Amino acid sequence: MSELNNLNTDSWFYTYNPLLEQIPIFKEFDDVMNAMAFNPLEGIDINSLSFVDRVGLLAGEKSPLEPTMKSVRTAITWHGMLMNGLRSRNPTIAANKAFYHEFLRCAQEGNKLPISPTKGMSINVIKGPTGTGKTVTHQRFCACLPQVIDHGRIDAAGWNNMRQLVYLNVDLSHDGTRGGFLVSILCEMDKLLGTNYAIDLRRQYKTVETLAVATIGRLYAHFTGIIFVDEAQLRNIVKSPQAGEMQMFLLKLMNSGIPLVLSGNECAFDWVTYSQDKSRFSLTQESNFFPIGAMNEPDADDEWDALFDGVSSYYLLKNPITNREMCSSTLRRCSGGIARLALTLWCYAQTDALYNRKETISHTDIQAAYESASFDEVRPLADGFYYKNSMTLALYPDVNAEFYEMLWNPSDGNVQQATTTKNEALNEKEHPKTKQKKPLPGKTKLRLEQDRKRKKNEKRTKLFATMSPDDIRQQGLIHSNLTSLDNLRIEIEKGDI
Repeated sequence: MSELNNLNTDSWFYTYNPLLEQIPIFKEFDDVMNAMAFNPLEGIDINSLSFVDRVGLLAGEKSPLEPTMKSVRTAITWHGMLMNGLRSRNPTIAANKAFYHEFLRCAQEGNKLPISPTKGMSINVIKGPTGTGKTVTHQRFCACLPQVIDHGRIDAAGWNNMRQLVYLNVDLSHDGTRGGFLVSILCEMDKLLGTNYAIDLRRQYKTVETLAVATIGRLYAHFTGIIFVDEAQLRNIVKSPQAGEMQMFLLKLMNSGIPLVLSGNECAFDWVTYSQDKSRFSLTQESNFFPIGAMNEPDADDEWDALFDGVSSYYLLKNPITNREMCSSTLRRCSGGIARLALTLWCYAQTDALYNRKETISHTDIQAAYESASFDEVRPLADGFYYKNSMTLALYPDVNAEFYEMLWNPSDGNVQQATTTKNEALNEKEHPKTKQKKPLPGKTKLRLEQDRKRKKNEKRTKLFATMSPDDIRQQGLIHSNLTSLDNLRIEIEKGDI
């Protein structure tokens, strides 16, 4: 049982809550940092590995993590959302129990769901460019938790048994449709809980609207602790033909009271424009994962040192690296401070060293990896962030180059342009649209075209009448006429005319 439930107090915070029994308790910052630290090579005898094994480990999936201040703060936020979300739905409290059953009844009938007492209080947005550590932070946080907890009979909660879903990971559908997203949620629940919701609910609820309500009801029924929605890319939420419907469903999910984490790039959340939705998104501090140094953060050097410790721990050569400090500074420059690119270059350098029968790497190997053809497609991304060049970042449509331009090159013009653009977008519906001219009738268009050609010919005739016979433009006209006559003769000979 959680130690929080052993305290003798009447506060709702400490009231016995079976939902918390197997959730780990973290007391200090270091507790979270130690729990999240991860080295996939731990326990492997590097010296005994064969050449093929080493190359395989460098080419395979890997996600070493030495937690940074940013990642630990984000994890603590999520832990707080999870714990307090479960406290607010404590099934041993009579009011919560009554609301739970009312919520499930409305979901079962496909009716409008009741408003959760905690709606909007546990939403967190984690955003940043691809490869900046969002996913690995999320993975390591989840690895600290049980995903499903099986409860037996608990009279205080009114349970004979209960399968509690602690967290759920789900990606937005690539086509941006609600139906695809709902199926992803239900399939993931079936995989974890052994249910058959993906088939049964779709048979029972024929429209996307009623299926959405039923899906939220199932999530609530299993006391889902926190939902992570990943892959919130520009094409999914903003540019999809069903973007509006998807956005409304996400807002409805937020109102259910289940803590929700939305993860995506910088452009993924531009659709949030209304003040009530912006205020909900701001109730927890936004978790921004940008390339280290891109935001001119004062602790950038410390963050990089932590990142380099994690990346450099993934090392498969026999001898230690040569000049660690130079390797660190070169990797930071060549990767642009982007975690994924840093790990990519680190593995490229080791792979090349293995094939060249070298037993260590230095900063020159990292530089060579950076200059290799394999890095061509992402080199501008690294350069754009390291040298703070928004023009280079504009090559990538999912990177908000305008945001970085205003950050790195602040000027009155930039601020005014941003304000004007934003105001135009927000007030688009308030301004009447310019009245479109009616299309011209066919006869009128023909007459105007004939008038234009006649005037053009008259102007040309007057021009050539005043030219000297030696004028080069006259010669050009003669040459053009002769060419036309030659083409006409060829066509006649072929019988085309």
